[in-house]
Amino acid sequence: MTEVSLVEKKPDGHSERYRLMADRIDHNADATFGGAVVIIPPTGGGDPIELLMLDARGDPGQFWSTIMTRIQIMLEELKLKQQQPFGGGMRR
Repeated sequence: MTEVSLVEKKPDGHSERYRLMADRIDHNADATFGGAVVIIPPTGGGDPIELLMLDARGDPGQFWSTIMTRIQIMLEELKLKQQQPFGGGMRR
């Protein structure tokens, strides 16, 4: 078995999205933080979801509702993709 240390392992690029979100949060430190999320699905699982909310009200309900809506949209897209293999066109 080959052992790979964390120093030797090359990043796959996924962690960069989290670093960029942290930078965006820091850059907007003077604004009212309304929440942030980074979701990276596995390959074939759809596009990543990245959201930074700057909300003067700091409304948790708005934050969770927005995230839930984005996730529901991704689930519907995946469902359609699974129902229509081979490019989604209908054969006649």
